[in-house]
Amino acid sequence: MTAGTGTATGIDSGPPPPAPADVTGPSLRARTDLRFAVLVAAVLASSVVAFSVVWAALPSAERLSQRQVSPCLARVDPATAWITDPLDRANTRTAMANACERPYIRHEIGWIAAGIAVEVAVAVLLYALHPWWPRIGRRPAGRLRLPGWSGKVRLSGDENADVLKELDALAYRAGLSRAPLWLVDPYATTAGGRAYGLPGRPRVCLDVGLLIRYDLDPAGFRAVVRHELAHHHHRDVGRTYLTIALWRSFVATALAPCVLLSLYPGEKPAYRMVALAVLSATAYLARNTILRTRELHADALAHTWDADRSALPRVVSGLPWPPVRTAWRWLPAAWLRRVARIGTHPSPERRLEAMTDPAQRLRTGVWETAGLGLLAGLALDNLSLLTGNATERFATVGLTLLALPYGVVLAVALASAPNASNPSGRSNAARDVLLLPAALTAGVVGSRAFSLVAADVTVMAPTLGQYAVFGIVNLALLVQLALWIRSVRRRPTPAGPGAARGPRTGTLVVTAAVVWGPLLALWHARAWDPSTLTTSPLHAVPAVGRTIGWYAALTGRLADAAFYLPLAFARATPLLPTGLVLVWAVPLMSAGRRRGFLAPPQGVGRALAVGAAAGLAAIAAGIALPYAARGALPPEVRRASGSSAVSEALSFSVVHAQTYLAVAALFQAAAAAGTVLVCRRQRPVLVPLAVTVTAVLGTLGFYVSRGTSRCVAVTDLAAGVCGPRAFLPDADTAVHLHEVVAWGVVAAVPAGLLGAAVAALSGSRRRRPGSMAETAHVDTPRRRSVLLAPALGLPAVLLLAGAAAGIPDDYPVWRATPVAASRPPLNGRGAPVSSDRKNDPCLLGTWRVSVARQRLRVEGSPLWLTGGGGTWTFRPDGTLVVDHGENFSEAATLNGRPVVLHATGSVSVHFLTADGVIGYYGEKVRRPGELTVRLAGTYLVRQKLTAGFTPDHYTCTERAVRLTPPSSATGSSYEMTLTRLP
Repeated sequence: MTAGTGTATGIDSGPPPPAPADVTGPSLRARTDLRFAVLVAAVLASSVVAFSVVWAALPSAERLSQRQVSPCLARVDPATAWITDPLDRANTRTAMANACERPYIRHEIGWIAAGIAVEVAVAVLLYALHPWWPRIGRRPAGRLRLPGWSGKVRLSGDENADVLKELDALAYRAGLSRAPLWLVDPYATTAGGRAYGLPGRPRVCLDVGLLIRYDLDPAGFRAVVRHELAHHHHRDVGRTYLTIALWRSFVATALAPCVLLSLYPGEKPAYRMVALAVLSATAYLARNTILRTRELHADALAHTWDADRSALPRVVSGLPWPPVRTAWRWLPAAWLRRVARIGTHPSPERRLEAMTDPAQRLRTGVWETAGLGLLAGLALDNLSLLTGNATERFATVGLTLLALPYGVVLAVALASAPNASNPSGRSNAARDVLLLPAALTAGVVGSRAFSLVAADVTVMAPTLGQYAVFGIVNLALLVQLALWIRSVRRRPTPAGPGAARGPRTGTLVVTAAVVWGPLLALWHARAWDPSTLTTSPLHAVPAVGRTIGWYAALTGRLADAAFYLPLAFARATPLLPTGLVLVWAVPLMSAGRRRGFLAPPQGVGRALAVGAAAGLAAIAAGIALPYAARGALPPEVRRASGSSAVSEALSFSVVHAQTYLAVAALFQAAAAAGTVLVCRRQRPVLVPLAVTVTAVLGTLGFYVSRGTSRCVAVTDLAAGVCGPRAFLPDADTAVHLHEVVAWGVVAAVPAGLLGAAVAALSGSRRRRPGSMAETAHVDTPRRRSVLLAPALGLPAVLLLAGAAAGIPDDYPVWRATPVAASRPPLNGRGAPVSSDRKNDPCLLGTWRVSVARQRLRVEGSPLWLTGGGGTWTFRPDGTLVVDHGENFSEAATLNGRPVVLHATGSVSVHFLTADGVIGYYGEKVRRPGELTVRLAGTYLVRQKLTAGFTPDHYTCTERAVRLTPPSSATGSSYEMTLTRLP
């Protein structure tokens, strides 16, 4: 072979030999690809915020905001002041505000898209030019060599024929179909090399010092070349230089302009600069992590290609550490070594460890996991604001879909960590189950505080308690995943016919992504509204029976749990029932097959028995609940329906259903704890199995409890409803199944952990848990297998069928909220009236509330409360001040017991008048107060004063104003007479 043949036309000696086995396996390449994808997503997502900052600083954006957006937003409140329902008014205001901001958002998205296109184009251009990137080096005389484009020369000539032949042979043995173009850096006196090149045109540049080593140390020469060829073998050259090119493009096109604009006065420089520093450092360290990982991967593979496996360790041991960098020379030696560890190349000690024990040394580190969580969180948070604005009324769906890749990334990152199990069978439980999930959670929680969106939208910043709730739930989900992976990960098993086989790693990773990924996404999607983490939208009280303290407390607590938004949105999906089946069905079906029959591992029968016992107990409790309610509550409380003075009130039928759900959840928790205590192995698999059985029986118990309540006449329903049909499931079976599973899963997780802690503290001797494959019964009798198969299949089929049947009922929860039609004020000719027109002058002045009457339903009975007090002041600037003072009250009598409504404090609101109707907007509390409703001295309602107004129809004379509902369709009855004060 001539000097030019091998490099120009490739290797002509036939197809390359089979590539040597990759000792690191595909898992490391997959993890590197995952980190590269997360880095790209984080950089592009951060670029979105950076370009939006640039867009907001443009004069055209300022003009658009002042001339079009701001005037439109000013018309929203007056236009919706005539909507009577507060929720409809809020939804309509949001929709109108989105419509006003749509031109701004459209131009902003166009600007961001152009910026991203430029950034990507610059990155692609830099990557395409990377074979000719200039390098700064040192001349032999010690002088600094200026960067140049032609510092490398092609290795050719008859004098280098033997070297080229050796190099082509090494490339052939490395499994490359095309020999690289061999180049030489004539000014590099070190004995190293560099692999690079565009797809299909691989290149390797050798230092001139390495060519000298060819004659002095042939084995060392081959070791260095093999290391560079390993990069081409792994096909990581393109990823490497694309990572560097993307980072440089991001700094030049997005980061630098954003930093300059952040220094402008009034642009929140401190917070934003901190966020930019965190983002830059995280992306830079993630880039370096990818580069270090590829070096370790190449070392581990190149080491196996050496027959005596001594040359590469010897060469690596002789490398200087820390690397000599002019910019770092001022640092102390100890600090210099620490800084070097986060550079682009690993230390010689780390490289030697990767060669000797790659399966252990190439594992995922705790700091690396935390960085991955921080990077994924930054990518997600930085896209949240733009996604919410762009999706408008469908913001909930848009944010959830945006968070779905994030959840999958976290689940896959934890599930694919190779340190959970290693070929030797040893594992670090604390690291697998606690450290890695905690590091991932710490990174995710930190991203909420240091994202660019958090720097600009501080109004949505979570409180310390909300941060804690967010982190605890996120950690709980990841710990459950880590426990499950640790329990079912495949380990080596004896070969032979009939030997059990464990589930494959790919199957476990896919299952983890399908089950835990959407749950993490749902939780993080709700965390964008921090108030939903620690508050419930409905703290309900019973419609009747509020004077019974324990009954009112029970109703409020159950309502808080039932209407907790993150749980409500998770319940309105098929995820929980499907995931509950998958986490036990996938390992059992993958690990327990022998001669075509199911050979379950130890404990399956016990888990089924515990789950069935807990489910039957739930049915028994459901039968007992109606009798207990009839004995503990009077008949007027046990009415099936009825409205109340408080809108957030629940009827007895709803309270009964929620009470049974809580009882069923407790029995599912008992099933989880009991399974942990009686089963010693595969608890993360067997506990969901027991909970599944209990959930199926618990759903049946719901209808048994409902039928029993009808037969014993607990409520005021008509007679004759008792019969077989009263116990049959109805069209809402899937909904009730979702509710039972959701409440049960939430209760079973802490119960299972508590049961495990009790079992660990009991001091009982336990054998070390084995894998699913190691504990499968290969001698299970065929008859037992045939009997267990239906016992496992029936609850799985029922839960999966219920998950599918509930999808139509889940849709209304996720669809956009309907918007009420706003009615702007009209003049006498039916034309819209400008919001700046003058209001009815008859109303102007201060008025005393002489008579106030409103119709309420208290304890199921309608009452007219009558009273008065306080003042209303209508100002010429369109502001109304309502001062309740200390004496506003309304009173009535119910069965000889006084009912008193009392209000204190002061509120203000803007008002508009047209066609005898007053519309209100811009409510706020001026002086804090309290609103209470008492029955015979017992508080039915006691809450802080809030500002809420609905339109009123009015008639005005010189001495009096009468306020009534604008129409009978409002469903409210009241009347108020105001008398002018002198």
